[in-house]
Amino acid sequence: MKLSVPFVPDEGYAQFLIRHASSLSSIYFPLPSGPVTDARVRIGDNLTSGTQDLCATLSGLKAVDKYILMNTRFMPPHVYADNTILSGILDDIAHLDNTVGIKGIVLSDMYLLRALDQTGHEIVPRLEAIPGINAMLDSPEKFFSFFDLLTLSRFKEPSRIVPDRALNRNPEKLTFLSKSVKAYDPNIRIELLANEGCIYQCPFKLTHDAHIALSNTGLAREATFRMNQDLGCQAYFNVQPHAFLKSPFIRPEDIHHYQGVADGIKLCGRTRGVRFLKRCISAYIEESFNGNLLDLMDTPETLARQCHIDNSRLGRQFFTPLTSCTKVCETCKICSEIFNKASWKKAITFKSYKEFK
Repeated sequence: MKLSVPFVPDEGYAQFLIRHASSLSSIYFPLPSGPVTDARVRIGDNLTSGTQDLCATLSGLKAVDKYILMNTRFMPPHVYADNTILSGILDDIAHLDNTVGIKGIVLSDMYLLRALDQTGHEIVPRLEAIPGINAMLDSPEKFFSFFDLLTLSRFKEPSRIVPDRALNRNPEKLTFLSKSVKAYDPNIRIELLANEGCIYQCPFKLTHDAHIALSNTGLAREATFRMNQDLGCQAYFNVQPHAFLKSPFIRPEDIHHYQGVADGIKLCGRTRGVRFLKRCISAYIEESFNGNLLDLMDTPETLARQCHIDNSRLGRQFFTPLTSCTKVCETCKICSEIFNKASWKKAITFKSYKEFK
C-alpha cells in the first residue's frame, strides 16, 4: 500500500522522499506562517520554516498530492469572525498552491471549515476538505454527517479519509465502514494511521488536543508534556508497559491483513525528526522491521527509552489475537504474555555530549 507521510522542510529528507516517490500517496505539513492551525505543540519555531524554504524543498515532489494541516481542535473564538485573519490564511494556501500545488486541507474543527468558506475566497472551491484523524470518525453515520455538512460549503469532497485509529483493532467495524464509504463513492481512498502508539480508545485524547490548541493560541503556557508524564498516557504506560500492545498500531509486517479494506497507510511523527521519519517510512515501504517496535511509534517516546520490544519476536501470529480479543483486559493475559516474551527493560545509558548538539 502507498503511504501518506509528514513533510518537514529538510533538504536531505526531501531527497529521501523523492527517491521513494513511487511509494507515496501524499504528504502533509502545516502552514509556515500566520496563526497556528495544526494540532502539534509549537515550541518556538521548530516545526516550520519560511514559505520560501518550504517551496524550495517541495519543488521535487510536484507529482505527490500535498495537504495543509489545519487540524487544531479549536481556534480563538474571535478568529472565526475575523475575515482579515481567515483571508490571510487562505492567501497563504493560494500562494503555496500556485507554487507547488495544494490538493486540500486536513481539519477537525468544523467551525473553522465554515468560517473559511464564508470568506468567499477564490481558493476554497479548489481545495478538498479532509476530516482529520482527530475528528475520530469511527462509523458510517459520522462520516456521512461530515459529508452532509460539507455539501453546504464550497469545498470539494475528500478524495481520501482516515478512520479513527481504534478501528485498526476492530476488523468487523472497519470492514463495515469501508463498504459503506465505498458504496457512497468508490473512488474515496481509505487510509489507516499505523504508528501513533497511544492508548487504545485513549481517555485523555480530547482533553489533550484541547490543551495543545489552547497553548498554541498563546493564552496559556504549554504544559501537555509534563501532564502526560505525571498524569496521562506516559504515566499509564510506566505502570503497565504491556498495555502498549493494545494500542491500535499496525506493524509493517501486518499491512497485508488490511488489503481489500483499506487503500493506504498514513504515518505520523513529524515532530520526532528526520531520522525517525526515514526509519518509519523505510520500514513500512519494506513491510518489515528488525528492531525495537517502539522506535517506529510517535507518542510513546518515554516508553521507548525504557523498553525494547523486539519486533522480530512478535512473529506472524501477533495480529490475530490482538485484533480478535474482547478488549476486556481485567481477565485477559494476552498482552502481558506477549510483552514478557518479546521485550526487556533497557539499561540506563548516557548519551555523549555531541549527540545533544
